[in-house]
Amino acid sequence: MPEFRRDLLNPTLAAKLAAFQLDKNYKSARGSYLVDESGMQYLDFIAQYGAVPFGYNPDFLWNVLDEVRQNNIPSLVQPSLPGEALKLANLLAACTPGELCFCTFCQSGTEAVEAAIKLARSSTGREIIISTVNSFHGKTLASLSATGKSSYQRPFCAPAPGFVHIPFNDLQALKAVIEAYKDKIAAFIVEPVQGEGGIIVAQTGYLLAAQELCRQNEVLFIVDEIQTGLGRTGELFACDHEMVEPDIMVLSKALGGGLFPLGACVSSPRVWNDDFGMLHSSTFANNNVTCAVGYAVLQRLLQDERQLIKEVARKGAYLLSKMTELQSKFPVVIKEVRGLGLMAGMEFHELNDCGSYDMAYLADQGGFTTLLAGFLLNVYQIRVAPYLNNSMTLRLEPTLTITYEEIDRVMEAIEVICQIMDKQDYAKLYRYLISDYSQPATVEDYRHLSRPVKSAAAAPQAAAISKFAFVIHYPAPEDVIANNPSFAKFERDELYQFMAWQSSLDEPGICCHMPAIRSINGEIAEGWLIGIPYGARELMNLPREGTVEVIRKAVDSGRELGAGIVGLGALTSVVTRGGRAVLGRDVAVTSGNSFTTLMAMEALFAGAEKMHIEMKDAWGAVVGATGSIGRACALLLSEQLSWITLLGNPEHFNSSRRRLDTLTGEIIKLACKRRDAGNLSGLASWLDKLLYDIEKNKVRLPEILREKLSLREGISLVDLENICLVVGIECPLKISLDIQATLPNCDMIVAASSSPEYIIYPRHLRPGAVVCDVARPADVAPEVFKERDDVLILEGGLVQYPEPVAFGPNLGYRDGVNLACLSETVLLALEGDFQDYSIGSKLSLETLEYMRRLGQKHGFGLAGLMMDNREIADEEIEKIYQNSLHLKQVQNL
Repeated sequence: MPEFRRDLLNPTLAAKLAAFQLDKNYKSARGSYLVDESGMQYLDFIAQYGAVPFGYNPDFLWNVLDEVRQNNIPSLVQPSLPGEALKLANLLAACTPGELCFCTFCQSGTEAVEAAIKLARSSTGREIIISTVNSFHGKTLASLSATGKSSYQRPFCAPAPGFVHIPFNDLQALKAVIEAYKDKIAAFIVEPVQGEGGIIVAQTGYLLAAQELCRQNEVLFIVDEIQTGLGRTGELFACDHEMVEPDIMVLSKALGGGLFPLGACVSSPRVWNDDFGMLHSSTFANNNVTCAVGYAVLQRLLQDERQLIKEVARKGAYLLSKMTELQSKFPVVIKEVRGLGLMAGMEFHELNDCGSYDMAYLADQGGFTTLLAGFLLNVYQIRVAPYLNNSMTLRLEPTLTITYEEIDRVMEAIEVICQIMDKQDYAKLYRYLISDYSQPATVEDYRHLSRPVKSAAAAPQAAAISKFAFVIHYPAPEDVIANNPSFAKFERDELYQFMAWQSSLDEPGICCHMPAIRSINGEIAEGWLIGIPYGARELMNLPREGTVEVIRKAVDSGRELGAGIVGLGALTSVVTRGGRAVLGRDVAVTSGNSFTTLMAMEALFAGAEKMHIEMKDAWGAVVGATGSIGRACALLLSEQLSWITLLGNPEHFNSSRRRLDTLTGEIIKLACKRRDAGNLSGLASWLDKLLYDIEKNKVRLPEILREKLSLREGISLVDLENICLVVGIECPLKISLDIQATLPNCDMIVAASSSPEYIIYPRHLRPGAVVCDVARPADVAPEVFKERDDVLILEGGLVQYPEPVAFGPNLGYRDGVNLACLSETVLLALEGDFQDYSIGSKLSLETLEYMRRLGQKHGFGLAGLMMDNREIADEEIEKIYQNSLHLKQVQNL
């Protein structure tokens, strides 16, 4: 059997199905069970949204088809009136409510709705069709226009003119719109149960009252029974529960018995008109073969005094009672259970503040119940589906022939999901995505590790609220655990698998809403964390244009939320070239790199002081010096240290060398400027001594070098090296692409690369070294913390907020502490300064100084010294210092 491409049949849907492992290739089916190509059997609890009423391949329908074949009954004989179509029409006329009798057959539900709309307009001579919000009537243009969900309509320039939407179950709204449009309304179309809306059942009396209101105002009353009709709700038609008698009824789904597409628009004599009769037609309507099946379907439902339908009512009540039991047992998980007959929905509570960024992200993307469907399918071999209009509701719509034992099996599996959600052991729902299909043996309780959002309490007379958004992603596997405690059970390679899977989602989503952060001056900012589904490996290795486009969408999401400024977290600023690729989207953007640089340098200098490092003798290094933060750190480092090595990326040899050469020129120029201004520290102090020694010792320099020194202009690293060679001293600036050869000689190190992997290991550090790791993901490997108790590794760029606010899991940091790049975004929102900042690879010293002032003004400062994700005490640092002295003594022996 050849292997066929699966993306040629709707590549968009194919990608989503593949992402959640819902793309099974079913090779056979019988009753309520499907079998895939591997031989695995699945209990089907979808029944093709009610279109497979008696299970798969029921014998009685195949017997009908055998009769059709044996009798050589012609399938299509229009414009004649086919015999099987006449039989079905007569049976429908006999069993549908009220005066319904005239049948217009078609191939689908949406065609039936189109026919009903045309029939209503041609009958009344009026245009407007009223429908309800959150309804679903199909996806061709008129039925799509009646559908009450704008997200389905926008890409197709719908709704078309002549459609008005009102709330469901709201008689006053119906009355108001009828009065507003008076003689322009043709019909009101409504579902007895909003199916795709998540099983919203019409309130008792609503349909009858709506019918009466329509009759009083000569508005036609159309009932859409495409999903509810033919036994699904425990009556032949949902209308029968209250003896509703519509002017038009539309049917489909179950009418074809799960074998053929078949729909019907059934109308009363007062609605039928000759214009419709002569002008509406369809080539494939009145098909003898499909109508023979439809006739058999109706007969089966009606036989034995409708015993099958009565059994559906009993099974539906049993299913709903089991769902209600689960809701009582897990009230914080299940928001509501709803149903009528074997058409049920279980709605889960929103996951906005659930202790997991991933669950919140997935829910915002409308993928929560899709995850549950994939879990049930792959772990428990149960097939369910979400609803189109309600992504927090799980569809439970089995065949009409489902057994009580099969209902129990499904409820037991859903109870496991409820246990997982209740105890926040969310990782178990994701394990099937990394090919672990085992059923959970136990569910562990992670609620004690869950962290809710903590916002500032709004003052009685709070200042006007500014809004911000911040784009986040997981730089490293550890970040997944920090923001989802239950993932601690994943091995590191499993976390990488999870992050690789997540990148297939390719859309931004809200991970956290922060209602209020307050400045020490009383200003308040509201904000959102918007996640993109990429780890560092994915951001750095996937095609850049694709990842940048997702970041652009995240920026747009921030703007749509009302943010005045959007910040770029971790590597999002790197792949967007310091934010330049996402500018010009009607919202200000900051990379957050300026405040990050300031906090990193404060931490480095504070750590060096506690490790008793003398600045005048210390050798500094910047790893990743060609990046935006690395460059700025190098400039600030040169204000305090004379001896600096700048390290670039060896994988980009030529470009790194060029950018390092340029940076050394900027550092020398800054030192010259500071020396001439009398700021004699760092490289400026060394330069002052150099100039003094040259003058004192009357050193003869080549004319071009003497001129450059005199003018303090255009001095390159090569020039400085040549000057040092003539004077006979070591050059204080070096560039390198080799960490192993360079870093072990350095005392103070800023790690600011954009590498997706660790690059600094225990062998790279000298005893007593201080490293400020500002990189996301971290540059320093975990082995350094385990093996080197003689070096101080600080997490750079962390800020203490004025109040102990927390963005839920808070990116893994304690309450009141967060990243400097996020903090820069917050500061600009508090200030109401909605301009682009910290853009590109060259941060200005003026912007750095501005951010320093904003931090002081609003009460944002360095969050102490953080090591291995905790604040480190002075006593611990002193112990590290003593360990370094001991190791140096041992090495000197």
